[in-house]
Amino acid sequence: MTDLELARAGLDAWKRGDFEALEQLLAPDATWHAVEPGEWDCESRGDVLQTLRDRYEEGFTRGPIELVDGGPGRVILLSHPARVGGPEWPEETAIAITFEDGKVSSMQDYATLADARDPT
Repeated sequence: MTDLELARAGLDAWKRGDFEALEQLLAPDATWHAVEPGEWDCESRGDVLQTLRDRYEEGFTRGPIELVDGGPGRVILLSHPARVGGPEWPEETAIAITFEDGKVSSMQDYATLADARDPT
């Protein structure tokens, strides 16, 4: 499977609440970091899964989500959280998902798709 296909399978699993499938897709040392370092950062597969469960329960899988090829070993998930979570959530967010050996090794939040495409 390509990284984009793996990301699509992971997104589909998340949308149906299949956290066992998500766990299999995440490397044991997977991380997920927010735009700004802080309480949202996840430093383990367990932390990432808990955050995904929380967002699932909050209904974020019902909002528009797009997967974009981010280059070798990278897929960008684009979403619009405010449409589901309300005005306290950002209008747009992008998560750069890095794959190594067929597993998600890290996720990094960005404020916009443009930022995720060019993180420098």
